[in-house]
Amino acid sequence: MIEECLRVVQVTDCHLFKTPEGKLLGMNTQESLDAVLALIREEHKGRFDCFLATGDLSQDGSVESYQRLKSDLEHFNKPQYWIPGNHDHRANMESVIGQDAMPSLIQFEHWQIVLLDSQVPGKVHGNLTDNQLAVLEKALQTPPHKHTLVCMHHQPWPMGSQWLDTQKIRSLEKFNEIISQSNHVQAVLWGHVHQASEAEHHGAQYISTPSTCVQFEPHSEDFSVDTLSPGYRWLELYPDGTLKTSVSRVEDIEFEIDWSIKGY
Repeated sequence: MIEECLRVVQVTDCHLFKTPEGKLLGMNTQESLDAVLALIREEHKGRFDCFLATGDLSQDGSVESYQRLKSDLEHFNKPQYWIPGNHDHRANMESVIGQDAMPSLIQFEHWQIVLLDSQVPGKVHGNLTDNQLAVLEKALQTPPHKHTLVCMHHQPWPMGSQWLDTQKIRSLEKFNEIISQSNHVQAVLWGHVHQASEAEHHGAQYISTPSTCVQFEPHSEDFSVDTLSPGYRWLELYPDGTLKTSVSRVEDIEFEIDWSIKGY
């Protein structure tokens, strides 16, 4: 018998445009998102608790792109929680999804999920301000001390890609110090890097997730697109603090990519 757990689905870096015809690096991002959502529907059949949408949900920050994403996720009849990435327009996000769907903290019976805003307006790199770090510290210090999943858009740990690591969180030393001083953080989760990775640091799992569109080649010195398919991540959070997670990718669909483009 499987112990009851909290089931979370993460989608990230959708890079939607004002119109459904928009393309990133030659890939139609609405079509790739549709394929990922179809995969989620097939694999989970509604048996999960909420969506985490972890930034760069839009490429152009348009209200229309956020409206389509909200509508697409609403078909699952599950709560959806959003955080902004460097491409997002926060005010437009809030106008569509509402402040209640962009909280800094979500409380469950045995777990809490801390949602941090790493966006630096007008910049590609990430940062956690003193206010954001205070949000994290308060969540970890306030009883009852629940198992904690910390989420943000940008990577709080180097990925081993020279060009991507110039975009990591500037305050990562302060962030990781807070994590290292807590016994309650089971995992740190992010998007931005368009690739999957799992490692252990400071007693917690540090996890990145593929984009629902184009993937980036790991450990690349310069900007480089990978051949892997769009995907998403699922997580199972158990009452004893155990966390199980894996990535699923779309199969049997060939997505068009313009390999000549050297940036996004």
